[in-house]
Amino acid sequence: MADKRIVFYEDFNNDDFAHTGGIKWKPLKSNFKYLHKSIFWKFLSSLLYFVIAVPLTWLYSKVRYNVKVVGVKKLKKAHLKGYFVYGNHTQEADGFMTQDFVSTGRKTYVVCSQDVVSIPCIQHLVVMLGAIPVPMGPEQAKKFVEAIEYRHKRGDVIVIFPEAHIWPYTTLIRDFPDASFTYPAQLNAPVVGTCVTYEERKIFRHRPPRIVLHVSDPFYPDQSLPLGERTHALREQVYHFMVDVSSSLDNFEYIHYAPKPKTKK
Repeated sequence: MADKRIVFYEDFNNDDFAHTGGIKWKPLKSNFKYLHKSIFWKFLSSLLYFVIAVPLTWLYSKVRYNVKVVGVKKLKKAHLKGYFVYGNHTQEADGFMTQDFVSTGRKTYVVCSQDVVSIPCIQHLVVMLGAIPVPMGPEQAKKFVEAIEYRHKRGDVIVIFPEAHIWPYTTLIRDFPDASFTYPAQLNAPVVGTCVTYEERKIFRHRPPRIVLHVSDPFYPDQSLPLGERTHALREQVYHFMVDVSSSLDNFEYIHYAPKPKTKK
């Protein structure tokens, strides 16, 4: 295949290379509705999710990325109810790939940036399909936490990408804070780590590499620890799982990320 592409970054933890197609970010109203409990909403969202979205995105993932999943049987053996999934963020399709291949058969909600719900004409559609935008301001934060707790108690799956920013095809794991692990630590909920790696194609080598989605054993909050230490322990387990998987020699580097060279004065 041709020489790999090189992408230069300035801030390892905060640069974002997502292709948003020129979406103009528009902040949500402070009274944005995080929970819809009407029977009509639930019926329509389930219909769109299970009958239309999941089959289409599953097919897209198989055709476009030829997704292979490793370790998902661990979850079936664990018989988990509501749980949290954390993964590295290397594709704009990460959210629905987790929905399609990890939490199969369950309604899955993805914590996302407000960009995802910034387009007014499809805002309700995206929310119906499981988007939970990160809050801004105390009023939204309260409703956001209520939504997380409600979904967990219902036995749903909540997906979080703690790196926050998309780096397409990266083989690196970026550092991330403990903050997003507070929810399972408080709720005493199981946590599952996922990690995407890449596999060079053997036949169509000119195409982008195949996605391999690795799934960890469940991690459980240690209730003997104070909340802060419990939260950090979950973060460490997920982070080290990601690093161990991504550092495999089989992880094919399609795009090389390097620090931006310093300009000479």
